[in-house]
Amino acid sequence: MSFPASKSPLKQLRKTRGKKEVKSFKPQLTSLVDVMTILLIYLLKSFSSEGEIVTVQKDLQLPESSAQKRPELNVNIIVNTSYIMVENRKIADVQQVLSSEDLVIPELNDWLRARREATELISQYSNTTTFKGDVTIQGDKRIRFRLLKKIMYTCGQQGYNNFSLAVRKRGE
Repeated sequence: MSFPASKSPLKQLRKTRGKKEVKSFKPQLTSLVDVMTILLIYLLKSFSSEGEIVTVQKDLQLPESSAQKRPELNVNIIVNTSYIMVENRKIADVQQVLSSEDLVIPELNDWLRARREATELISQYSNTTTFKGDVTIQGDKRIRFRLLKKIMYTCGQQGYNNFSLAVRKRGE
């Protein structure tokens, strides 16, 4: 196998060795659009529109249940062995509530009344907001039933009659 003198591989190599060609990288626009579309679809599929509606605190041990229904977004009352919180704001001490003979918890009653009145005022000007009386109670599994009964009674006095008790799925 012979090469013509002008086209021998060594001469070609010598000629191109001294010259450095600078090539610019030009990505294909269609490839980038494909990659971005795939990323967008992946993120939309993995995004949960429901989100974590009920956030459980570290020191709260919810009772276990086999319930499958997801919690809804509404007034959130958290009760552990030390205090009662509404919308992440401490409003009452459990020992004071238990030592009282009254079924109504005054601090909770005042907060729920103000929330109901605000919702009813907003509903006068907006067709999308109405007062439904929904409340979610996150009660520690160690709290006494008497405390839970007082909380439910107080909620009922202010028109919050639709109770949901937050639980932990078995096996989680």
